[in-house]
Amino acid sequence: MQEVFNIHSKIKNLAQTKGLQLKFHEVPSAGIDLNFSHTTGELNGLLLDILGDFPNYETKIRVEPLEQMVQVKGQIKCELNLTCSRCAEVYANSFSKNFVTAFYKSEQSLKNFGMHSDDLTGSFDLEFLEGDIIDIGEVVHEQMALEIPYQPLCSEECLGLCFQCGINKNKSRCQCKSEDNNFEDEKSPFSKLKGLMKQKEN
Repeated sequence: MQEVFNIHSKIKNLAQTKGLQLKFHEVPSAGIDLNFSHTTGELNGLLLDILGDFPNYETKIRVEPLEQMVQVKGQIKCELNLTCSRCAEVYANSFSKNFVTAFYKSEQSLKNFGMHSDDLTGSFDLEFLEGDIIDIGEVVHEQMALEIPYQPLCSEECLGLCFQCGINKNKSRCQCKSEDNNFEDEKSPFSKLKGLMKQKEN
């Protein structure tokens, strides 16, 4: 386990030396184009907590100064391995998104900012930069993390697990007696009232 941790640490340290951090005032007027993927590996360590040991992603990043700001425009194609909140099965969820993150260092730069958004089809964020370093890896990490749903579902029709035996009802038919009725009634706060009504009818 320690050996695996050391390997991940080396990957992360290596990623930080591959041009992922840029100085705000040193971005050339012509801009910079950056391409990262799971095969080139620069971001693998930084994305370990989201994508795990076998990541699958591609990113295209354009960094350029714009109206006293620095704009990071990107496209991400990625495959997330998620755990369904109903059946607890791991499933792959692919997505593609465009985003723009604009970094500013003063309120005056916001007043002078003119955003050309004709080709903007994704999310747009404004970030105040206290220091001078723009961390491209952190920008990509945040954009991927935003795609993780609060309650992941392998499908809208997922039947989930049996409350009694724990079987995955998507794969096997549950044999528990009256699972859909009796068990749910026992958990319902109105189950006693329902019983009294039945007695009254009899």
